[in-house]
Amino acid sequence: MKFSELMKNLEHEDLEFITKYGEIKEYQDEYFYTINSQTSDLMQEIKSKVSEKKPMFPYLSDNKSLSDIDKPIKWDVLLSNKCETRSAKELIGKFYRGNRDPKSPFLDKGHLVAREFQKYICGQNESIDNFFYKNVSSNIAYQFCDKNRGNGKKRGQHQFEQAVMNCFQKAKDKDSESKKVIVYYEVEPIFRKSGDKIPIGTRIFAFRETDTSDQVNNFISQSKKKDEFKITLPYHVFIPNYMECKGVEKDSETTNAFKEFYAGNKEVRATISKWYPDI
Repeated sequence: MKFSELMKNLEHEDLEFITKYGEIKEYQDEYFYTINSQTSDLMQEIKSKVSEKKPMFPYLSDNKSLSDIDKPIKWDVLLSNKCETRSAKELIGKFYRGNRDPKSPFLDKGHLVAREFQKYICGQNESIDNFFYKNVSSNIAYQFCDKNRGNGKKRGQHQFEQAVMNCFQKAKDKDSESKKVIVYYEVEPIFRKSGDKIPIGTRIFAFRETDTSDQVNNFISQSKKKDEFKITLPYHVFIPNYMECKGVEKDSETTNAFKEFYAGNKEVRATISKWYPDI
């Protein structure tokens, strides 16, 4: 499905929310869309937000603190294999732990800042830091399982997170002492309406300290066959939190159900789940 068609189905026809970052390159149907742009200004902006001393930057508004936030927000993060040992609370202060609703068969509680990133932000902590638990509202978004985990050769958010982890593993494999590696990571939940609780998708931008803007999304050209490419940094993508409803025609019932779903209506989940018999 074309990106513009996807947004139209969601009744979100103002594409400025994502096209301001660049042109959408419609590469892999339904699972992710690359954002094709010269992103040097954005790279510098992200670098200005985080440092090795302050590697986590939450985007807050209206003078709010993280202890007030009850929905997923945008994050800039610096990951390093030579980071100090510290807790997330030391880095960002108190944070709100809500979102205690149970998982559903077709929805994940997807982390925006991945749990696997902990050791490259907070050091080699043996136990999971409180921030990376499943109920920190600012770091959790309800996502369709296939968009969060991927599905076979279809890449979801997990595969893009794994590409970040691979950077550190590759450095470790090359050198037993492991040279210093720094990765910048920006993740932004995109909402259909500002008051919604569940995003219509997630924008992710990841690059190494040594990467340049003209290298972004080079992995797209590495293979002529879409199902054979390998995700490598740097990349800039949008992963939609939506999937074609199998056997259901596009009608007002479908559209209205999804609108209520993104607004946070729990009761409508049962309706939507009936449209996903394979999940």
